[in-house]
Amino acid sequence: MPVKLTNHPKLRTIRFVASGTLTDDDLETIGREGMALSDSYRGKKHLVLADMRGLKPSTPRVAEKLGELIVYQRSHGVSLCVHLSDESVTRLQMDRLSRKASPHDSATVDVVSLDEAEKVLSEARLKLNSE
Repeated sequence: MPVKLTNHPKLRTIRFVASGTLTDDDLETIGREGMALSDSYRGKKHLVLADMRGLKPSTPRVAEKLGELIVYQRSHGVSLCVHLSDESVTRLQMDRLSRKASPHDSATVDVVSLDEAEKVLSEARLKLNSE
């Protein structure tokens, strides 16, 4: 499968790493795992790093399922999702899905490198820890 989800509870961060082309079956697994990981925080704020380098644009059906996962996670504690992508069409697609999940999307930050992603996440963790 071209996707891997990992949870880092001490960092309050879920890592979503995906490349290639996602299928309906991939999304079934991703959906279950992603929801369970967000549920493990019991509504407390947490972060997501979506490393989508190499991810191809999704079919409308797969994109719809990704959008449902985004809505679920945002309503279950995700306060920030850092997007790292090297495909402009994929980035645009994910930005659209994020805006659909949150019309005035302020929970998504696009970055250009893993270093930048880690800096953004570190800053966000400081805010989470002070709340």
